[in-house]
Amino acid sequence: MLIDLLSLPPDQEFAADVAIVGAGAAGIALALQLSRAGIDVCLIESGGPTLEAELQSLNSGENVGLPYYPLDVTRNRVLGGTTATWSGRCVPLDPIDFERRSWVPHSGWPVTSADLAGDYQLAAELCGVGEAKFTDLWLEAGLDDPGFDPALVQTRFWRMKAQRFGEAFRAELEASPRVRTLLRGTVVNIDVAGDARRVTGLRLSTPAGVRHRVRARHYVLAAGGIENARLLLASSDVDKTGIGNGRDLVGRFFMEHPKCRTARVQTDNPVRLLEQLRTTYPRHMPPLCPSLVLSAEKQAELGVLNSSIALYYRSMPGVTDAATELNAAWKKGQWWPEGAGRNLMRLLPVLPTVPGNLFRRYVRRRALIAQPKALYLLVRGEQAPNPDSRVRLSQARDMLGQRRADLDWRLSPLDKRSAHAVTELVGAELARTGLGRITLDNWLLDGTDAWPTGADDGDHHDVLQGGHHHIGTTRMSADPSTGVVDANAKVWGKENLFVAGSSVFPTSGWANPTLTIVALSLRLGAHLARQLPIAEAAAA
Repeated sequence: MLIDLLSLPPDQEFAADVAIVGAGAAGIALALQLSRAGIDVCLIESGGPTLEAELQSLNSGENVGLPYYPLDVTRNRVLGGTTATWSGRCVPLDPIDFERRSWVPHSGWPVTSADLAGDYQLAAELCGVGEAKFTDLWLEAGLDDPGFDPALVQTRFWRMKAQRFGEAFRAELEASPRVRTLLRGTVVNIDVAGDARRVTGLRLSTPAGVRHRVRARHYVLAAGGIENARLLLASSDVDKTGIGNGRDLVGRFFMEHPKCRTARVQTDNPVRLLEQLRTTYPRHMPPLCPSLVLSAEKQAELGVLNSSIALYYRSMPGVTDAATELNAAWKKGQWWPEGAGRNLMRLLPVLPTVPGNLFRRYVRRRALIAQPKALYLLVRGEQAPNPDSRVRLSQARDMLGQRRADLDWRLSPLDKRSAHAVTELVGAELARTGLGRITLDNWLLDGTDAWPTGADDGDHHDVLQGGHHHIGTTRMSADPSTGVVDANAKVWGKENLFVAGSSVFPTSGWANPTLTIVALSLRLGAHLARQLPIAEAAAA
């Protein structure tokens, strides 16, 4: 059932087998799996069914490192979490991402890609993208294989479906007798026993400051890479430096996927190249979009990270923005949204292309192409783990009296060198196959470790950005001296506290994290089910 804490009197206490903090992809996937196994779950969401400005303000904090998105808009406090606004790009991490790489400091997971194989398939189904297959999909995409040398450059395909977890699974959460979903309840403290070995409860507050409490046998933090770290650091009643932070690792190793334009592409046939390397819409499966990565062998030879390259283009001024705004509104069922007239006027210069684009999109099942004026390559980089890139507690406090989280995002020389290497090799393969020729952007050639920051020229790719992916602040490790949680995502030194989500990733890879977030949540669910006798009774 869904319970709005605003409707209850103060000092309510809720009990469950497992309490989960955060109802995003990680929390909902875990709650569904546990409830289906007969385990009682209390799922706690700071937000409500829809985004609310007052609750979003709890996310506010300062960016004290590299320029980044405002922290109150780069994550969502709402049922479904950031899946309420994500693009739906699903792809797993590559096997090399889990390995200890001598050229990547602090790399290596205590689990392997093979350990997650079954979980990835279940995660793909939960995310609505079907089969967990992400390579060798040229035929399914209706495209010719461009013939890149696999010893150098390989192709991964995003399977794309923006599954809104809060909408897709709300009915099951409401109907399940095993799940109580508490809305508008923000966890303000994790209570720990005097011997510091166990969590004994969670203290909650509504936006109005009304307090409640949750007790469980096991507790899982699934509130995102920034909030998981903030909660652990702020809960310092017993563990004076914060829960799990005896070695000063909570909040460290914050990673993103640094994203920026790296090269201009020249080609005699831009439409052909765009159709080859942009999204396609097969009738029998989710949309597919290729991305180019270096082979594992080439990464090792060059000593670079697992970064990816995609093809983008710039249309006539205003055309892309107008089309994007209209498309977003139409997807929501708003056939004449605010500003529709203005946007349609901005599209007048490309009206002659409409018949061809309709044929391209609905007959040939390819992406729309609005008079490309410039083509370029965009890197989505793996970020090397960096202990100085971190989330810290601020001295500023939110409306509930809790210390806010500040972000100090930092990159390293390896990040830029890797972006340079993958761009050059992809460019060489484009030239060899006759698809195009590249000219590297000047920032890759300036002899510094800096990425372009500041104002962009309007296409939003000319300066450093991220993917709204918050990774690595409670990293998984084989040893308590090098991480915050173990291979089962249990906080070192705590018997009943676990962490779910991309904050446990020791490395980020290039891949969007949601599919791996869900896979790891399902793996954690299986582990918790083995710990709870009720699961055995339900199975019997």
